[in-house]
Amino acid sequence: MNYLNRPNAKKLTGLNYLGSVNLTTKHAKAYDYNELTYSLYLAPAKMSGYEVCPKRNEECTSLCLNESGMNRIYVRKNRINESRIKKTKLFFEEREFFVNWLIDEISITKKKAENLGYKFSVRLNNTSDISPELFYTTIDGKKKNLLEIFPDVQFYDYTKVYNRIELTKKYSNYDLTFSFSGYNFEECIESLNNDVRVAVVFKKVPEKFWGYDVIDGDKYDMRYKDSTNVIVGLKFKTVRNKIKEQYKFVV
Repeated sequence: MNYLNRPNAKKLTGLNYLGSVNLTTKHAKAYDYNELTYSLYLAPAKMSGYEVCPKRNEECTSLCLNESGMNRIYVRKNRINESRIKKTKLFFEEREFFVNWLIDEISITKKKAENLGYKFSVRLNNTSDISPELFYTTIDGKKKNLLEIFPDVQFYDYTKVYNRIELTKKYSNYDLTFSFSGYNFEECIESLNNDVRVAVVFKKVPEKFWGYDVIDGDKYDMRYKDSTNVIVGLKFKTVRNKIKEQYKFVV
């Protein structure tokens, strides 16, 4: 498919949009900081038939935040998951169409933030863990990813892919927070020793963990605002009928 404009894309795909702006409970907190955050939610794990979380394990798959928040209200026909699956398939099967549509939405939101006098940020992976370099399209005969297309926009993500931290050295507008999975303790400590913050899910968020200061990661989502060598404490979020005591990565 060739991308023409948003109305045409909606007609071709049956989707109303790709990303949202300050829509979820956590992202809405960005308003308190005069910021708009454009967020993309794809179908996690291999729900769509395509793997988007290369370092996942059974535990994080079971407790994925895809099954929290507004998504918990759907029991039989889950329209949110249906939409996320359709978007994920579009990303893998019509990559440049998808990214060109994404460029339009990001550009519009960026302009809106400027008109409001707000800051602007983008999080591409809310329920996925895909390298930002895979969000590419062809411009003037060359493939460019979103970090290159929007060099003045702050992008940020969480990841369990340790080597992806190298991208923060390559792109000054990309910020990463490494995530504790319950099985990657050594990579977490190595991250902290190299001034990379680490997110940990707690039943009760402490003041210190592993000898590092713990900050409240639920006050806002814009992790790039945080110090680099701290623990980002995230309180466990309830998902569909899951018992948190069963899982190793919930401290």
